[in-house]
Order: sequence, then C-alpha cells, then structure tokens
Amino acid sequence: MELFKRSLLLRFLAVCLGVICLSSLTLRAQDVPVSGKVTSATDGNPLMGVSIHVQGTTKGIGTDVNGTFRINAPIGAVLKFSFIGYLPQEVKITKTTTLDIKLQEDVQKLNETVVVGYGTRKKATVTGAIAVVDMSEKEGQPITNVSNALHGTPGLFVNLSNSQPGIDRSTIRIRGVGTLNNSNPLVLVDGIEYSMDELNPNDIESISVLKDAAAAIYGSRGANGVILVTTKKGKGTPKVNYGYYRGFHKATYLPDAINDPIAYMRTKNQALKNENKAAEYSDAEIAEYEQGMLTDNIIYPKSDWYKIAVDNGSIQKHDLSVAASTDQYQYRLSLGFLDRDGIQFGPTNHAKNYSLGLNASMNVNKRLKVGLTLDGYYRNYTQPTYNTFWQAMSRTLPILTDTLADGRYGNSWLKTAGRNNWEHPRLHAFGAITTKLVQRFLATANAEYKLPFDITYNIKFGVDKYDGLLTTNTPRLQTFNPKTGAAINWNSPATAPRFAKTDENDISLHFYNTLDWKKTFGSKHNVSAMIGSSYDNFDKDQFNATMTGYLDNGDATLTALDAGLTFNGISGNTTRDVIMSYFGRANYDYDDKYLFEFTFRADGSSRFALNNRWGYFPAASAGWRIDREKFWNVKFIDQLKLRASVGQLGNQAVDLYSYAPTVATGQDYSFGGTLQQGNAKTQETDPGIHWETTTTYNGGIDMNMWKNRIALTVDVYKKRTDGILRPVNLPAQVGNLTGPQRNIGTVDNTGYEITLQYRNNIREVNYGIWGNIAYNKNKVVDLNGEIIYSGATITKEGYPLNSYYILQADGYFQNADEVTRGPKQGTDTRPGFIRYEDVKQDGIINGDDRVIMNASSIMPKYTFGFGFNVDWKGISLTSAWQGVAGVKVYPRANLAYPFVNGANATWEWTRDTWTPENPNARLPLLTTGGTGNFTNLSNFWLRNGDYLRMKNIQLAYALPASLLQKVKISRVSVYVNAENLLTISKYKDLDPESLLNRNDLYTYPMLKTFTGGINVTF
Repeated sequence: MELFKRSLLLRFLAVCLGVICLSSLTLRAQDVPVSGKVTSATDGNPLMGVSIHVQGTTKGIGTDVNGTFRINAPIGAVLKFSFIGYLPQEVKITKTTTLDIKLQEDVQKLNETVVVGYGTRKKATVTGAIAVVDMSEKEGQPITNVSNALHGTPGLFVNLSNSQPGIDRSTIRIRGVGTLNNSNPLVLVDGIEYSMDELNPNDIESISVLKDAAAAIYGSRGANGVILVTTKKGKGTPKVNYGYYRGFHKATYLPDAINDPIAYMRTKNQALKNENKAAEYSDAEIAEYEQGMLTDNIIYPKSDWYKIAVDNGSIQKHDLSVAASTDQYQYRLSLGFLDRDGIQFGPTNHAKNYSLGLNASMNVNKRLKVGLTLDGYYRNYTQPTYNTFWQAMSRTLPILTDTLADGRYGNSWLKTAGRNNWEHPRLHAFGAITTKLVQRFLATANAEYKLPFDITYNIKFGVDKYDGLLTTNTPRLQTFNPKTGAAINWNSPATAPRFAKTDENDISLHFYNTLDWKKTFGSKHNVSAMIGSSYDNFDKDQFNATMTGYLDNGDATLTALDAGLTFNGISGNTTRDVIMSYFGRANYDYDDKYLFEFTFRADGSSRFALNNRWGYFPAASAGWRIDREKFWNVKFIDQLKLRASVGQLGNQAVDLYSYAPTVATGQDYSFGGTLQQGNAKTQETDPGIHWETTTTYNGGIDMNMWKNRIALTVDVYKKRTDGILRPVNLPAQVGNLTGPQRNIGTVDNTGYEITLQYRNNIREVNYGIWGNIAYNKNKVVDLNGEIIYSGATITKEGYPLNSYYILQADGYFQNADEVTRGPKQGTDTRPGFIRYEDVKQDGIINGDDRVIMNASSIMPKYTFGFGFNVDWKGISLTSAWQGVAGVKVYPRANLAYPFVNGANATWEWTRDTWTPENPNARLPLLTTGGTGNFTNLSNFWLRNGDYLRMKNIQLAYALPASLLQKVKISRVSVYVNAENLLTISKYKDLDPESLLNRNDLYTYPMLKTFTGGINVTF
C-alpha cells in the first residue's frame, strides 16, 4: 500500500511537470512593434513600473521612468496593463501602433463591501474595528477546520492545542478574556448562529470579525466578539471547479524520552540513591537484561515507544463545485470530501468529512427575491475509548514489552513501583475504540421584498439540525508477563466487555426579519436605517445506555445493546433555551466624509428569571474622512480616516436554570436507623442574576498611502466587563451547600492593534508584504475582595486572570551547611535541591512566600502575524507566519518531571543535573518527581511559551491561458504546501502552542503537513 501511494504521488508530480513543460509550447504569430506611454488619468503624470503583459504568453516588460515602453507582440494579441493602485486595462493589437494609455485609479478597495451585523457596508465608510479574512487567499492550504484559518488575524488569539483528526479545532479569543465563564465568540454563518467548523473551508467567501462596538448589534451574545462567516455564491458564467490535494503529516515536536533500558534503570536507581532509598533494579537484573537484549527482544525489549507508536499520517481532500449567475438568478452547488489518518498508530485516530453546500437565489419579479442555502456536514472519527493514550506514552518505559509472540499485549517482568497495572500504548490505541458520527445540516430560506419609499423587507428562517452518535466498544483487556505468561487485568472483568451508545439530537430554530431604508438627499446626505427582530430556540436531547455481560470471551465482537446480558446504566436529559430580540441601526454620512452610526438591541433570555430576563445594549460610532476635506493637500496620502466607537455588549454564559433552586437525586439520608433514598437541594441560587455587561471603547485610524500601495490600520481599545457571573463560596456550616452564581466581578482588557500592508510591482514581478501585532493587558479590577486559587495560578484584584502564583527560585543548595542555615522548606531537603526565597523572612518556606507573576496561563500579552507574496508570469510564492509572546507555560507530572510514580524521564536528566562536581547544572539534583524538589511550585519550572511559527508556505504555478483555451479550460494551477514547517521557540520539550493553558504533556502533538495539489476550472 505504501509503495502504491508513493507511485501515485510520483505519477501526479510527473503529470504536473509535463503540463508545466507543455505550457511553454505556444504558437507564435507574426510579431509587430508596439510602443507608447502610460500616464495617470487623474493628474496626467507618467507611471513608472507599469506591468505590460502579452496575455497567454510569458512575454512582458515594464514602463521606464518616463512611463514609456516598447514591446513586440503578435497581431490580434491582447496587451494587459496593470499597476498597483490602478485599474487594469487591456488593448488588442491590430497593427504596428503607438499607444497612449491612461490608467484610472482603483477605488474599488474603498468601495468593497464589508459584512457587518444584518447587512454590509462600504469599506471606506466602516466606523468599527473589523478584521476581514479573505478565504481566496488561503486557496489550496490544508485547512481541516475553519477556525484554524484565523491564525495571524489582528486582535485574535487562536490556539490549536490538539491536532487529533476529528477534534482539531482552535480556541479563539478576541481582545483578551473578560469573564470567568465561556469566552468563545458568537459565530454566525450567513446570519444564522452555527459552528464554523461544521463547514467546508472551500465553501467560504470571507470571514468578518467584529471586535468593538460593531458587535453590539448582537447584544447579549456579543461580549466576546462576533465572527460572521459568508459562504460563496455563484458569479458570472457557468463554471465547474475541481480541487484536489494529497499529503502527509508528521509531528512538530516529540518528547526526548529515554529509550535505552539500561540507561533508564541506572538513571532511576541513581534518582532513588539521591533520595537515600534502595535501588529499584538490582545489578543482577540489569546485567541479565543487558545480556538478554542480545538474543530475546520480547523478554528483554529495547522499546523506543515514540518510534513504535508514532509515524507519518496522511491527508487528502477533494472539492467539486458548480456555480453561475445572471440578472435573474445565481446558484452554487458544492461537494467536498476530506480523509485523514493521524500520526498515532492503530485505528483510533482516523477522520472522514463529507460536505454539501447549496446557495441559490432568484429574482421572482422586480420587487421579490427569494433564496435558499443548505450547508450539510457528515463526519466520523475514532479515538481510544480510554482517552489517555498520550498520558500512557509519557508513562511508558523502554523495558515494557510491546507484544508477545502470539500478539498478546506484554508488560514487564521487572517490578517497578507505581506500575502494578502497566499503561500500554498499543493496548490504548488498539484495544478499545470509540467512534463519533455526526451529521449536521443548516438550511435557510430567505426573501427580500422592495416596498415603496425605498424600504426593503428581509426575512430569513433557519433550521440547524445536529445528530451525534457516540459508540464505545470496550473489550476485556489484559497484559501478560513476557517471562512467566502471568496475566494482569487491565480493566475489570466485572465491567468489561461493555458497549455504550450516546445519542444526541439537537435542533435549533432561527428566525429574523428586518426593514431597511436608504435615502440620499441633495447628493451628499446619505441616510439609512434598519429595525428588526429575531427569535432563536435551542432544543437539546441526549440519551445514553450501557450494557455489559457479553458472551464473546471478552473480544467485544458483539456490539449491539441487546447482546449484553446486564443492564449497566441509562441516563439522559432534555433542555430548551430561547432568546427573543429587537434591534435597530441608524447611519448618516455627509459626502462619505462625516460618518455616524447608532445601534440598539434588546434581548430577552430564558436563562434568567422573569424580572431580569431583558437586557439593553446601545452603541455608537463615528468616522471622519479627513482626506475628503478641501483643505487636505497631502498628495501621498490617498485615504485618512479617524474612527471612534463606544458600546455595551452582553454575556449570558451561565448554566441553564441557574436562577432556580433545583433538587438533586441520589441524596441518601438516615431515617429510623437505616439509610433511605432521597432527594435534596445541594446548591444555593440567586434569582436576581442578570447579564454580564461589557462596555467597549475603541479609537482607530485607517490610512492608505502612495497610490494605495501602503495600508496602515491602528486601533486602541478598552473593554470593561462588569457583573461577572461566578460562583460565590458559602461556609460549610450553612447546610454544606455549593454557593450560588452571582454577578460579582469586574475585569479590564486594554490594548492596541497595528496592521501594515505594502504591495507593489517591479516590471512583471508583483509582490506584497503584510504584518500585524496586537497587545492586550488583562487586569482583574474587582472580585469583592475574594481570591480564587487554582493550582499554580491565582485570580486576584490588580492582576491578570489566572496569574501564576509560585515560589521564587534562588539557585541550589550547594552543601549541607547551606541547607541547615537556610529557611526550612521541607524534611527531605538536601544539597542540589532548589532553594527558594524567604519572602516573608520568617525562616520557613510555605505558601505565604509565593509571589504573583505578571503573566497569565490563559492569554498571551502579544499576538502577531506577518507574511509575503510574490508572483511572476504565473509562478507565485506565498508565506504566512504567526506567533505569541508574553505567555508562560508550566507543565508538570509525567516527563515534565522525572520518574513520576513509575513513569519515564527525558534524556536531559542523564546529562545536566546537579552534582557536587557540576554545581551550576541546568537541572537540580536528580530525584523522583514526588520529592519536594519538584512538588513545590516555583518559577524554576515556569517556561517561556513564546513562539514564532511559519504557518504556511505555498509555491504555485498557473498555466498560461493560451494553452488552456485550446482545451476549453479556464484555469489550472498546481501547487505544493507546507504547514507548520518551522517553529522558533525557547521551549523544546513539546510544541509550545499545544501547551498553552495546560499543566501536562498529555496532548496529541502538533503536526507538520506537506501537500501537493491541483485546481482546475472549466
């Protein structure tokens, strides 16, 4: 199979090479000389560097300093004149001639529309902070989920912490975190709330990110920002497009675990010796093992588990679409298929996605337009039932036997503390499989009717249907001693084999309608208004059943619930969530110069009690196009716009029915001397809870310079979130109840964003560079005096959310005298241990000596991205980079610390640890992870989580039109891609992106992806 795959890839590359070679074989007609001059139609000045290209060939030149040119071209050929900041112009050659070309300035960029809430706006008149992602710029990139396409977008922190096929979806934070609750932005697809990751990326036209008061039109759900996804529509003459790519994955980073049995045993023994404990492996056992490895690799294995269990994965994708439009109708129909196999061995990391897209509309008459969209997604993926594969990898040892000669799972004949039941990677990956099947459809029907007095009525109805089926097949699992054959039950025979199903059936109904009015008075006064209402209903239904007692000898070959003999468990729940809303917007601009916008929204939510059900969210923004003033006379600045906005947004991220007292079952009590079953209230509630409210302020500047070659955007902002919904602790004496959710807390986020873009051409070479950087400062303003502790972090007034709260390391103890004279920090302290600062100066190291670090575990201070594009005669090279800075990671437990509860260690613990002869080692005295050397949380183990990553680099070639016209093909391009090819980071134990907001290394590794593909349009 591998040979077949390589042969197929070679054939594909050979065909691509052949097509590229053939593209140069074009027929030549009689050339004639053509000369002339190119000037600006605006001011008549000559234009230097204008690209002049003979269409269908590779021939081209550029104008000189005087704007003049001379070129030979065949009669009947078409010359294309193109220049940054100007509209392209085409001229057909009929004879030897002298041309006078006047290029018009390209104001299209200013007239481009940007999708905003319930409508669109010209880019030049937008007054809010909106980032736009053009998905056409990501054509051919192996984007498995849409959220992963947002890396590098200004103002967004996009974090992919798990690359496992099927669940590799990014977490998105817009301008920081302002709440202790759900911080996910609201996502709408063509105006309807829907998951962007249930869409085929190839079906998306653009993505708008509303970052300031522009999101206030969505009221109670806009506090975390709003993402608007616009799907593709049919355009122009009928076209059929087919895209295909194929490639492979490999891990970006893997832990450098000890893979030599003898080195492992000796290093572990040394760690125990340093703790004054007996050796775990005797000299005789080590000698026997070393000799046995020469002849028997089952009893005496040398298991390099990261080589055994991790290999290259594969990916392939097909996309097919048919699209067209006329004055009467438009349509686009698409099909997609994505197939991935991950880097983990076994059948438990495979994913397949099938997509269907339909976008159609028709003008019934001059007043009525109707439309229909359908986005369908069917996907399935597998994962280990015991979803601890990567934890098992971090705990596995080189002395662990993979399989016995008959294929049974091995363990080890060597006794190892903490390994009574050996975690076995192959057992995890092959032994028990969970399969998730999801089918989800979003269907919408919409209509637009033009009423008298320039009023337009819009109506849209959407149905989001989600069906998920989770099946869990768990056989009886055992491992076997490779020397004696003795079995150890890895899971309990009382509960395995077992089979479980979880059925999810959700349906959401969405309805909104708007009245829009636009009018221009006196040619310069532009007024528009919109009012509307919406209704959103979310119904969720989940059912789970589990059976045991299968009579198949523990092989789990029987997978029907009826085949089990013993009923093991059943559960289920049904919920309903409803939001009703009324909203409006008014806009006024004078001559596209003075711009004003006002929005208002009222939301009523079933998540709150009747008296607190409604929230109100106003916003206003303004802009000033200084470049349109008569006094403006700065020729090199084409556009200068100042923007400002202020608005209130809401967050209803509180559990359903949190305002109402509920009774929990299974609360047994004593009655008459016996234990009786009963129900009881276990949590206090506050019926007065209401929305979290975020007030956002934004100031910005948009500037285009030098004929729009340079574009600069700068934004500064502040967000204050008040009335944060969070649980408030109650004393245990008060009925031992969990505290209620209450509106207590205030958090600020302040920062800036800078985006800069430059584009130009040198004769036939077009190029561009871009970059952005965003800074965000997070600060807890008020928690009513409460402090929230969580492991190594703290949430306290005056500091960022989830700040690190740890001891301060002060080198190592170098001798026993320093231990005696130093502050007491534990009974097992010895030379080579980390020494901590006695902040309180009381001679004792404890929790009171911890210091709050100005670094959050959940948000970086800086996010940034940059990239470039170059194209010449159909050959293009593009690259995009992204990164974060000002964030720390604190991994601990297995492999982060050595020999935790019987786990392995990394090779660095064999090379650079403290000894009397190596007092300045990077690592302290080698001990096992359970000692105070490691369990005391300190900045010694705090790692820099900053990184810079080449997110994508693509080389593409578009075949000449002259060749394609002969075979009636509109466009063909071939390309090669690399994702995550290069990462620059100080942290080397694992991929730094995957460790953000984690305290372990138990995560599916990040992936480098290499693909080659073709895109054909007929």
